[in-house]
Amino acid sequence: MSARPVISTIAAAALSVFAFSGAASAMSEPTFEEAFAAAETISYKAQVVTTNPARNEIIVKAKDRNEFAVPVQPGFDIASVRENQFLNVTYLAGVVIDIEKSKNTKPEIDASKTVVLADEDRLPAGLTARQMTVTVKILTADTETGKVRFTGPDGEDRTYTVQNPDILSDLRIKGGDLFDITFFDAIGFEITNT
Repeated sequence: MSARPVISTIAAAALSVFAFSGAASAMSEPTFEEAFAAAETISYKAQVVTTNPARNEIIVKAKDRNEFAVPVQPGFDIASVRENQFLNVTYLAGVVIDIEKSKNTKPEIDASKTVVLADEDRLPAGLTARQMTVTVKILTADTETGKVRFTGPDGEDRTYTVQNPDILSDLRIKGGDLFDITFFDAIGFEITNT
């Protein structure tokens, strides 16, 4: 049995055209608590569709067949990854730092960047933090609890805590409207043989 290479990846949590916005703009290195307050780690299986060495990423599909890119860290041998291999993906949903009405016409990942946390050692082993901006349809938004639910880039519906719940009060959410949501997350994966 061979050792499983652990790739702490998807260090692109800034799928955002915004660097940091709102209250987060003053943070150059957010702390774990600021980015991942009350976050729960989830794991799921994904299958490799292809690799993109030019962008240093692996394209995978989740159980719902939605395809998404998983960036790999520099130095990882992306050529060793094969089509149809399985990965155990570990995901940590962080806080939403900005929500705006989108000018885009379809859901998409707008931008992504790696984030260095001021206390990086608090991040679970094998995960890379990132800031992302995605264009999505909001499924639900609760102004009382400060929670927002939308389908993430991996095709999974997730609930996120909004750092400043007041921004939810200002939104006028109607069915079919698209929003640009900027949030923190962390992701990593392990290649498996099954």
